[in-house]
Amino acid sequence: MGWIITLLLSVPWVLISLVIGGFGLAAALGYLILPPNLPPALLGFPALGTFIAFVIFLLTPSYVVYLGLGVGGLIVALIFLWAIYKGIVRSISKGRYEKARGASLFWGILFIIPVFFVLWNPVLSGTVVALVPALFFLLTYGRLGEVIAKYGPVSVMGEAVPGMGGVPAVPGPLGAMAMGGPVVGMGPGGPMPSMPSMPPMAGPPKNPQCPTCGKELYYSANHRRWYCQNCDNPGR
Repeated sequence: MGWIITLLLSVPWVLISLVIGGFGLAAALGYLILPPNLPPALLGFPALGTFIAFVIFLLTPSYVVYLGLGVGGLIVALIFLWAIYKGIVRSISKGRYEKARGASLFWGILFIIPVFFVLWNPVLSGTVVALVPALFFLLTYGRLGEVIAKYGPVSVMGEAVPGMGGVPAVPGPLGAMAMGGPVVGMGPGGPMPSMPSMPPMAGPPKNPQCPTCGKELYYSANHRRWYCQNCDNPGR
């Protein structure tokens, strides 16, 4: 949720970058003389138009500066959004809860810092809106602490017993029968007779090893993949 709100809040920044870069491109192609005359429709936006007019007033009449600021602002916005997505959203979806928790705390604090600038410059009062995603990031930090305390720093670990062809063993009656335990089913008339137990195996199969560090892997039932607690969680 914090990432979605950040994405929405970045829309004005992207629009400003596109407008300034568009002016520079038009000037480079000979369709515009800098500084440009802003259209009334653009100036009609309450905050966006005023900010664009202020920025263009400060810029030098060079299309290189306009293009540089437009492209640079767009790249900064994309890198900013991708860093939040990779550090929090993707880490949570991959089951790397400890990494996501650290990223949540980092972005939560980073979004709070600009709010203090209002004390020195009232023009920056719009930065107060950064408290909204910061609140969600800090809530995520606290929630992930509960998840880590309950399930561990990487993911919810299932029983790490591989099956045939590298596929994890299927839990249930088949798994119990394979390990030598009786299987009791329910029929129309009540419990069915238990099947004769099979002789125990010579030894339980070992977990597959990580090709990078050589340590045993652990299977995550909810993510349906094998995890290495060393390589998949370097910050542990």
